[in-house]
Amino acid sequence: MILVFILLGIITLLAFILFLLVISTLKIEVEKLTLTNMKQNHKPDYSIKIALCLNNINWLWVTLTDERIEKLIAKIPFYKIDFKKLENDFTFDDIKTLGKLHIIISKLKLKASLGFESPILTAFTISFISSAIAIALPHLIKKWEKERYVYVIQPIYQNKNLYKIKLNCIIKLKVVNIINVIYIFIKKGKSDKNERTTSNRKPYAYSHE
Repeated sequence: MILVFILLGIITLLAFILFLLVISTLKIEVEKLTLTNMKQNHKPDYSIKIALCLNNINWLWVTLTDERIEKLIAKIPFYKIDFKKLENDFTFDDIKTLGKLHIIISKLKLKASLGFESPILTAFTISFISSAIAIALPHLIKKWEKERYVYVIQPIYQNKNLYKIKLNCIIKLKVVNIINVIYIFIKKGKSDKNERTTSNRKPYAYSHE
């Protein structure tokens, strides 16, 4: 009898945690992130905090420092990833599906300096990125607050491929939306696999005649 109560308690606890997870918001907070291929006189000192929260109260979180992130990246087998296949499989419909995440940016402080060997390419890229941010940002925020959303995109005219990006931001998205998008991609993957299987069988459909 005691084992039954223990089992029911474990099931209830897991169900409660699952319920909390589904109704939670995933918050990603990036602090002092710097990406550059220029020489730096100091070691990067950034952090990324990933948290699950309810009504802005974090109930589960992990903080990744620059040292932890470097160790994690070192363990990822990038050489096994087929980037060409990913590029071919990723379609415009997939971009529309990602829109179902309903990402909210509650803070953005971005300063980017970019330059290429071609001054024309530099000018075009800076204009394109600035315009893209200006168009997308209103759809990713709830309320405009000038002090919370600051971005500066500057060109570097040195006839070299250079970049320096400084970023502080907070991104929020509902866990239920993440689950929904994952489900759509899994369903799409199964559908594509079935289509390829059917397509492979067609040439032999009437081979007995």
